[in-house]
Amino acid sequence: MHNHPSDLSSPAADPRAQRQLADLCFAVIRPLRHHASELAAEFDLSFLQSRALWRLEQPLATGALAEQLGLDPSNITGVVDRLEARGLIERQPHPDDRRVKLLALTRAGRAIRADLNERLFTTVTLFEALTADEQRELAALLTKVVEHAEATGQLAPVAP
Repeated sequence: MHNHPSDLSSPAADPRAQRQLADLCFAVIRPLRHHASELAAEFDLSFLQSRALWRLEQPLATGALAEQLGLDPSNITGVVDRLEARGLIERQPHPDDRRVKLLALTRAGRAIRADLNERLFTTVTLFEALTADEQRELAALLTKVVEHAEATGQLAPVAP
């Protein structure tokens, strides 16, 4: 079957293909999340707390962190409070808006974040079945999906 060039830019019409893609994405996400949760527990963190640390490479406003984690701003407070109580993050005044607090990693938070990153990304074996070129191709395709979802309002923009 030969695809017409215009077919390549239009959404897939086959609901079975859409379901298969969604099922496959969920099948990949489950073991990644499980692995990340187990690793977070080794640091006495919840999965959500570890995701918050990972997102705080640069200071972020509380609302921006909530959006990136897919949480309602009212639900981020407990996560932030627990991380702050452990001395892993601190609230800082925003340089341009006194009403906004920025969340920033402390030295201890940066150290745990670095340990989490190193351990997570050196122990994930899920993508070993792919060659380096295939991994780059998959990353490019997933980036395209994420960018489309962001552009159409289906996904909050992800900070670099």
